[in-house]
Order: sequence, then C-alpha cells, then structure tokens
Amino acid sequence: MSLQGIAINGKFLGAPLNGVHRTAAHFSEQLVRRAASAYPVRVLAPRPAKVHPEFPQMQVEVEPGSFGSGQGWEWFTLPSKARGSLLVNFCNLAPLAHGNSVVMIHDAQTFLYPEDYGGRQAVAYRRLLPWIARRARRILTVSGFARDSLAAHGVGTLDKIDVVHNGTDHILAAAEDRGVLRRNGLGPGGYVLTVGSTKGYKNIRTVFEALRASLPGGHRLVVAGGPGEACYRKAGLSPPAGTVFTGFVSDAELRALYAGAAVFVFPSLTEGFGLPPLEAMQCGAPVVAARAGAMPEVCGDGALFVEPTDARAYRKAIEALLACPEIADALRARGSARARRLSWDAAGERLYDVIGRLL
Repeated sequence: MSLQGIAINGKFLGAPLNGVHRTAAHFSEQLVRRAASAYPVRVLAPRPAKVHPEFPQMQVEVEPGSFGSGQGWEWFTLPSKARGSLLVNFCNLAPLAHGNSVVMIHDAQTFLYPEDYGGRQAVAYRRLLPWIARRARRILTVSGFARDSLAAHGVGTLDKIDVVHNGTDHILAAAEDRGVLRRNGLGPGGYVLTVGSTKGYKNIRTVFEALRASLPGGHRLVVAGGPGEACYRKAGLSPPAGTVFTGFVSDAELRALYAGAAVFVFPSLTEGFGLPPLEAMQCGAPVVAARAGAMPEVCGDGALFVEPTDARAYRKAIEALLACPEIADALRARGSARARRLSWDAAGERLYDVIGRLL
C-alpha cells in the first residue's frame, strides 16, 4: 500500500493530560521521533494544543472543521484531514470513516466492571469498541492481560491485537516536591501510600480494612490523589483513623510521596496495565500489589503479591516490610530493576516495530 505518511490523532492534546492522554502523548512523541526521518508524520488536532514541556518534539497541526472540536471532529473532520495516511489513534477511539488506521485500546474495564462505568459514554464505549476494532488494520493494547480481555469481549481477535507495554520513567522527569510531605505532616519512611479512587474495582476498601488497626511504629495511611474523605464515606467506605487524603498532587509531589513511602500498596481487582506500582518502583518504594489483572505481568518480580481481597494478607505483607529493612531493600532493588526495563524508549521501539510493518 502506498502511503503519504503517518497522521496521529492529537485531539487529546487540547485537554488536560489524564492517564490515557499522558500515555498517548508519550507514545506520539516516541513515534514522531522514530518515524519522522523516513516518513512524513503529522500530529493533527482541532485546536491549539496544550503541549506539555515533556514533549518538545510534538509539533501540532491545527485542522479545524465544521463539526466542532470534540467527537464530531474526530469522527468526521479527522478522516478527511488524514486521507492517504496511516492514522494512528492512542486514546481508545478512532473514526470509522478511516479504515487505514491503528487504534490503541488500553483495557476492557467498561466490560469487566460496568458498574463502575455508568452513563452514556460507557454504554457508547461498549457498543463502539467492537466496531472500531473491526475497522482498524491493527489494534494495540498495553498488556497481554488487556489483549486477552479485549478478545474475550469481542473487541478484536488475538491475532489482530499487538501488545506494546507503557513506559514508566516519566515520573522521573519532575524533581521531587517535598512540600507535600511537610503540608501533611509526613516524614520519609513514616507512612504507607496508596492511590485514591472510589471505583469498586480499585478496591481501596480492602486497604482500609487491612489498616483499620494501627500499624507498629505509628505509620499512617496516605491516599494520594482522588477525592476527599467525605466522598469515601458517602460511598460506604470507612477510612482508618488518621488517614491522610492529599487531594490532587502534581507529578513532582507524587514523586516525593512515592520516594518517601515505607510501602506502596496497589489493590486493584483489575488493570489493563497499572502505572502507579511501576512509578513507585521507579522512585524506590517497595510495592505490595494485588495478584490480579496485568499486575503480575508488568510488575514481574518487583512486587510482593497478595490475593486481591484478602485484607489479612495485605497487612501481613506490609508488616513484614516494615519490620525487616533487609526484605524491603531487596524488594526495592528488584522493583527498580523491573521498572528500568519498562522505559518509554523501550515502548517506542516496540511501537515503531508494529507501525513499521504497516508502512
């Protein structure tokens, strides 16, 4: 097939960088860096993009159309602007009108835990993803677990889905901002860290149960990001006494929290990839994770695994790491080695290997 080059769907760059948008920006930058010397590569967006300083090579072409700057642009304007090019879409959705496309679908969460994804958007995802997958030339996803889950729910066949693991070293781009520790009365090594969410599959309920009784040494539970305490109580959850809720944290603050944690706990019942435990490993925190979803695959021997809903197992693992610095240090070393293998440079090499075959 004769192609004019590569067009990247950059609609996400006009919005704040959430998790999927952040990985899309990294994947886009990696593809531009590798492909631009051999093929014309364009990043197309409906409006001036809020390009983050992390992505200096992201030169964006603004291509407005008659259908606004949201879904209408993606579905109706983008196909004409990308005509003749391989269209690469990194944020789950892709226009059906452009068949010469690749789409990255990060996970099957809306199928696996529909109760956590209500509303018209989630229903639309469940209906649209199989159509988008059939129309695309190739489907990308971020783990073998996600690949199997998508295929099991009719979102592509196994032979059409390629796995490209996320990179995880973006967390090291920002210098630690330890002000978040001072504001919350925290000292390095004096707390157990998790990430905040009231979604059921994130399973923070089990961490709350595991740490209901005080930990030896007075270690506190810190919930980074997510809503405030009132939202958890409204959802029927009871945080342990003394739990610290940081609210929104910047990358620099999150890095400081990871680096200062005695233990990082990641209890999700499923994840298509699971960035937080690998970010924590990058920053030197020993990780306890649920043996679920993609976590065993992506964390490898860098985490201590427990059964997802066994509160006693979480507490036993946390107490073991707090009681024995040698065990914690060994886990830190394995985690750091594992995280280094999941770099954005490695992700870019794998991505370009897949995309290059289509060119």
